[in-house]
Amino acid sequence: MNNREKIQRLKQHTLLLMQHSYVDKFLQPPVFDEAKVFIVYCLLNELELDEAVEAEYFSSILLIQSALDRHEDILDEDIASHKKRRQLVVLSGDYFSSLYYLLLSRCENLDLISKLSNAVQKINEHKSSMHQIKIKKSSVEYLKIAGQIESLLYIKAAESFGLQKYIPFIERYLLISLYQGKEKRMSLNEDQLVFLNSFERDLREKRVELPHIFQREDCSIYKCIENDLMLGEG
Repeated sequence: MNNREKIQRLKQHTLLLMQHSYVDKFLQPPVFDEAKVFIVYCLLNELELDEAVEAEYFSSILLIQSALDRHEDILDEDIASHKKRRQLVVLSGDYFSSLYYLLLSRCENLDLISKLSNAVQKINEHKSSMHQIKIKKSSVEYLKIAGQIESLLYIKAAESFGLQKYIPFIERYLLISLYQGKEKRMSLNEDQLVFLNSFERDLREKRVELPHIFQREDCSIYKCIENDLMLGEG
């Protein structure tokens, strides 16, 4: 089974856990951010875990990300104007969070629970600061905070797994992924593009530690960024 197939199997396992017959009548199933999925897979791949434990860790992290995403969905106009859907969005986010705690409690990994909970708190603080302090969207500081919101969950997971050496990679990879689309790139000013380009250069020239998957001969880091996060076939 190659990397792509393994990731697909882990995603399907997670989606099955998230199914809820009543909620699914009104809300679309979660859509995972493939860059974040890949980061989780990269980290777990370094640990050489038992398949069952790997699946529980993988699902746990995606569940808490999905809970964060669901609570963001409340801002969607279609959902905000529909009372039942609004309530279900909140409840399904809470449901995903409860599943996350259940899975990690089975693994008895209190450190990971603590670190991910801390990440969620900091992510919410960053989101609040972006709205309340009204940081200019045209500033590099805005880009840095956006990067923290994207990567904190995975940074804390890396810390818990003893993989701190990959934190610079995670920060760069996820921010680049966030601004991968042409429209998003065009929304950045010159200073922001210089900052983002420096992150791309760090990855392309391997100035930061890369996970083993990226050391493969058939998996160029630059191609991963440019070609929709292709993984190779190993």
